[in-house]
Amino acid sequence: MKKDFPTLCGLLGAILMAIFAFHMNPVIAICGLSLLSVQSTNAKLWNLVALNAISICGFITQLI
Repeated sequence: MKKDFPTLCGLLGAILMAIFAFHMNPVIAICGLSLLSVQSTNAKLWNLVALNAISICGFITQLI
């Protein structure tokens, strides 16, 4: 069960990022990147976690 949750988060995150490409809504991107970060953290891919965090900060600034 432990490996199923990060995989599901990664799948949902990828789907949300694909939807974001057509709608350009920053909220969708923030949700998608957050879900992808769960999978990246589980895989210990710290460069992707850092990239996702920086991207999330960028999208948050678009909302302000």
